[in-house]
Amino acid sequence: MISLKDNNSLVRKVGFLFILVILLQIPMFFINRIIDEREYSYRNMVREIGNEWGEKQTIAGAFLIIPYSDVKVEYDEYGKKIERNVVKDWILLPDKLNVKVDLKDEVRKRGIYKTTVYSGDIILEGEFPKLRDVLPANLNPYNIGIGLGITDTKSLMKVEEFKVEGKDIYLESGTGVTQHLLNTGISGTISENILQKDKIKFSIKLSLRGNGGIEILPFGKENHFEISSTWKSPSFYGILPSSKVIDENGFKAQWDVSFFVRNYKQDFAEGYYSDISEGKIGVDLYEGVTHYRQVMRAVKYSMLFVMLSLFVVYIFEVTSKRFTHYIQYGVVGFSLTLFYLVLLSMSEYFNFNLAYIIATLMVVIPNSLYIKAVTKNKNYGLGMLVFLSGVYAVLYSILKMEQYALMTGTLLLMLVLYVMMYITRNIEISQE
Repeated sequence: MISLKDNNSLVRKVGFLFILVILLQIPMFFINRIIDEREYSYRNMVREIGNEWGEKQTIAGAFLIIPYSDVKVEYDEYGKKIERNVVKDWILLPDKLNVKVDLKDEVRKRGIYKTTVYSGDIILEGEFPKLRDVLPANLNPYNIGIGLGITDTKSLMKVEEFKVEGKDIYLESGTGVTQHLLNTGISGTISENILQKDKIKFSIKLSLRGNGGIEILPFGKENHFEISSTWKSPSFYGILPSSKVIDENGFKAQWDVSFFVRNYKQDFAEGYYSDISEGKIGVDLYEGVTHYRQVMRAVKYSMLFVMLSLFVVYIFEVTSKRFTHYIQYGVVGFSLTLFYLVLLSMSEYFNFNLAYIIATLMVVIPNSLYIKAVTKNKNYGLGMLVFLSGVYAVLYSILKMEQYALMTGTLLLMLVLYVMMYITRNIEISQE
């Protein structure tokens, strides 16, 4: 039973605890800043590694490049009309396009930072319609090129095969086309005798590097795409796959896409459409939540967990009837904030799970021994050990269960509250 005088003292201490919790947000603010700075450095380093290895790749093609004559009208300084003949390119897309992509991921490191990149083997097969049936009258059918758009050609490792109607094509760097997404890549000139073909078939095999993901544009009237990888956590966007399998060995996905998903025709003058990325299929090699994001998410719960922990110390003071000094509360509170700094520093050198265990032990054990010394009772030290272990187990489960984090965390914290209610159920206040 607690006297009224002691009760007044405890009420003052409760007020102090609320002030202390607010003051402890000051070191948490600086820890937040440190996390932001470290993540910024990490993102910059990942970007540098990715740019050196290869950018996110977009595969556009194949497509035929057909020169044609056009008249460009200009006016001189006196308003006189001037007409000039210019040569532009007409773009013809295939009737059928099959693309098969096999990505192999690997980890690249620089200092303490690392990121995942990939090497990809790509096979493209398809066919164009008979040119005589689709070419406008003003097009020159005797100087036709074939191109393949690739976002980052510096990461193109090799072109194993580039054939039209079974014949190898002499390739050059660049496409000579100004159309966005078609202006970087490789191209070559094809022979005139293909004009007589009913269908113009092509096959391309190449290897390239990239990072982050890969995109394919549905240039065919009929498109069939297959992407496989050893990466275990893909994120699909654009047109979603018709079928997919994701397991411990990686993923495999297939798309069957018609040309109705995009808003441009099978043949057009370059530059006529400002955006030809409509209907693209894409896969991001999703890294999930980085350890910086996980630490940041943990920090969001810091105020609640510090408040609960200090309240437990307060309960121990009441039940043990041993005075706990304000400084001792401050020591416990500050040690709890350092958990997040320890977690951040350890996670840069070890995997997050091991870093979390180390940070937890570095906070739980000293605090439990400290409470044992303060209360002169090993049972309270053991109680603090159990409580803090439970709290950090709750926090860990919240961090790992992204979709159900809020619900799980709320239910487990309510359980902690119920336990506290049970422990304090017999505290009484006397009028003495």
